[in-house]
Amino acid sequence: MWMAIIITLFATAYHLPFVAPLSVSKAFTNRKPSQYYYIAKDIHQFPTRYGRQCCSATTRLQLSTSSTDEDDELSNPEISRYSRHLVLGDVGVVGQKALKKSSVLVIGAGGLGSPCLLYLAAAGVGHIGIVDADTVDESNLQRQIIHGTSTVNVAKCESAKQRIKDINPYVNVRSYKEEFTSESAMRILGDGYSDTIPWDVVVDGSDNFPTKYLINDSCSILGLPWVYSAILAFEGQISTFNYKGGTDYRDLLPTPPPPGDVPSCAEGGVLGVLPGTMGCLQATEVVKIILGMEKGLLIGRCLVFDAIAMKFSEIGLTKSPDREQITELIDYQGFCAGPKSSSSTTKQTTNAKKDNAPAGGRTMDEALVDDDQTKTDKFNAIIPADCIEKLSSGWSPWVLDVRLQTENDIVELPFTDIVVPHRTVRPDHIPKDGEVLVYCKAGVRGKKACNRLIELGVDSKRLYNLEGGILRWQKEVDPQMPRY
Repeated sequence: MWMAIIITLFATAYHLPFVAPLSVSKAFTNRKPSQYYYIAKDIHQFPTRYGRQCCSATTRLQLSTSSTDEDDELSNPEISRYSRHLVLGDVGVVGQKALKKSSVLVIGAGGLGSPCLLYLAAAGVGHIGIVDADTVDESNLQRQIIHGTSTVNVAKCESAKQRIKDINPYVNVRSYKEEFTSESAMRILGDGYSDTIPWDVVVDGSDNFPTKYLINDSCSILGLPWVYSAILAFEGQISTFNYKGGTDYRDLLPTPPPPGDVPSCAEGGVLGVLPGTMGCLQATEVVKIILGMEKGLLIGRCLVFDAIAMKFSEIGLTKSPDREQITELIDYQGFCAGPKSSSSTTKQTTNAKKDNAPAGGRTMDEALVDDDQTKTDKFNAIIPADCIEKLSSGWSPWVLDVRLQTENDIVELPFTDIVVPHRTVRPDHIPKDGEVLVYCKAGVRGKKACNRLIELGVDSKRLYNLEGGILRWQKEVDPQMPRY
C-alpha cells in the first residue's frame, strides 16, 4: 500500500500520466530489458520536459541530411564527458554532434579569447583556430586565464593549445602565430580550419579599433558571422555581427573615434574578471549560433555590462541602408588614425602594412606603436643610456611623468618632479624656463604629451621624450625596478 502511495505522489509531482498502482507494478514486471532505456542516438526524437526538441529544426535538418562519417559519432568517453549537454533538451545528441563538427576561429588569445577558448573547448567544439603572435607575459596572468606561470615567455598560441588539449583531448586546434592584418586576414579566414572544414563563426578577442574593423570587413566579404566584444575598466560590450547579412560593426561605430579619445587598457586599466565575463558571453553566443538557436542571438542589439552597477543594458542597432557594400580591405591603421592618414590609405591589401606592426599598434598591455604617425616630431628624443650620461654630467631637467597616478604608485623614476596624465598636461605644469624630461610607460604617451605642450605654446627645444619609457629604462638601466 505504501509503495502505491509513493508511486502515485511521484507521478503527480512530475506530471506523469496517472496509472493505477497495480497496473504500474504489472507494467514494470512485464517490460523487456531493452525498454528500460533509450538508445543514445534516438534521444532527440522525444520532446523534452519543456515541450521542445533537441536543437533547432534547422540544426536537426542539417545533421540529418549530412554525411554520417564515423568521426562525427560520439564515442562512449565523449558521451560521458558531454552527458550534461546530452540530457539538455536544446542540445542533446544532435546538438553535441553539431558542436563536434563545427569550427570556430578566435582572433586573440588574451583577456577575451582566454575564457572563450576554454569554454568552447569544454563544450566540445571540434575544430578551433587561434590567431595570436604574442608571447605570454607575467602581466597577462591577471586576466588571461588560459595561460599560467609555467607558460610565461611561451607563444600564446602554443600555451592556449596546451591548455585546450588538457581540458578536452577530443578538440582539434590549429594555430596561427602571426598578426591578423590586412595582408593575412583573407588567407586565414578563407582557408578555414582545413580545405574541407570552413570556419562557422569568428570570435573577436582583439583589443583595438583597427583589428575590429578588419574583422568586420573581412567577415562581411566572406559572409562569416562574428561575435564582437570590447572591454575597458569596468564595462564591456558584446554583439553578434554579420549573421545572415544582419547588422555589423560599422552600424555600431560607423567611424572610429579620434586617436587618443579612448584610452588603452594600459592607461585606463581593466578589472581582471571583466574579460572573463564577456568572454564567457561570447562563447555562449557561439554555441547558440552552432546550435541554430537564432531567437535570442544578439543581432541588431549590443549588450552593455556595467560591472560596478552589476547591470546589463542594450543599445539597439539598425542596418544603414546608405552604407556601401564592402568589397575590399583597406589600411585600417590609417583609417583609425584620422583623416590626415586615412586620406592617403591604399585599397590594396599588399600595401596595407609594411612594417609588420600589430594591426592595432598595441597589445592589451601598452601602446608600443604611435597611433598617429603622420606628425613630424619637433621635440627631442632621448634613450635611457643617453639620459643617464647627461644626468651624470650635471643635466638637471624638470621631470614630468605623464602616466596615471596609479601607474606612478607602482614604479617611477626616482627623480620625478610631477605626475600629470598626458591628456590633461598644460604649460603651467612645468617651469617657464629650462628643459623638461617627459616619460610614460612605453614612450607613446610621452610623445603625445610633448606634442600637446608644443601646441599650447611650449618651445619644442625644451622638451625631451624618454624613448621606450620606463619599460626601456627598467630593461637597460635598472632591472631591479618592477615591470607592469
